[in-house]
Amino acid sequence: MHQPLEPPDRPLQTLPRNKDCLGCRIVGSSTFAAVGTYALWQSRARAPGTLTQKSIMGGLGIALLAGSVIRWYR
Repeated sequence: MHQPLEPPDRPLQTLPRNKDCLGCRIVGSSTFAAVGTYALWQSRARAPGTLTQKSIMGGLGIALLAGSVIRWYR
């Protein structure tokens, strides 16, 4: 038999947030930026694929670059 979980001593909203180290922020942000740049590169006019595929890749590239900035500052 398992034992019931006990409630935390304080509400979850007041638990401290873990901060990433500088190295983790650099690696995570640069990875997002590199993949976002690659996605934008694949959405260029001379790349193979349909216009819809290129639009999806362009949107994904912009979203990943935005994720890179968000990852850096959080």
